[in-house]
Amino acid sequence: MKIENLKFNDSEIRVYKDYQNSTGLELFRFYKDNNENWKAEFYNTVASKNNKDETIIRTRKSKLNSLKNFELIWLQILDTQIIHLPKWEAFQYKLKTINKEYQIEDGKLLSSTSKIAVLDGVSFYVKIKVGKKENEFIYYNPKSYLETYPNVDELLSFQELLNLISNEFNVFIKK
Repeated sequence: MKIENLKFNDSEIRVYKDYQNSTGLELFRFYKDNNENWKAEFYNTVASKNNKDETIIRTRKSKLNSLKNFELIWLQILDTQIIHLPKWEAFQYKLKTINKEYQIEDGKLLSSTSKIAVLDGVSFYVKIKVGKKENEFIYYNPKSYLETYPNVDELLSFQELLNLISNEFNVFIKK
């Protein structure tokens, strides 16, 4: 897929959705072009086998529309604080439950915690640029983690972004 060859603009966000249990990859791209026009695009890869059992990967591009003004949508995207969200590793300490159970092991007093591990699902890679500010990160199965840890502000902000994109452009809808 040649999506990475697309020029990255000064006002742009890309959200890649990667299905961990398939070959599917989707890209939502929202940007202001060189003529100061806002554009929204959606790329979807589809893998299939031909009669020689070879895998063929096709990318479909769709131009997206919304009933809202694109400048307003851009401001709503920025209001999710996406430009400031940290990398996944920075808030891993929030993705555990402190059990408040204590035990002595080898003469040391220990506290117990538990964590979930989501092995299957959907991950997102985000890259955004606002003027000279840039941010990029990967969130692994954010929806599943948000269900278990509903007060993690990074996951809440990210889910707000995904809801905005889904509602305005009808993409990333669970099938």
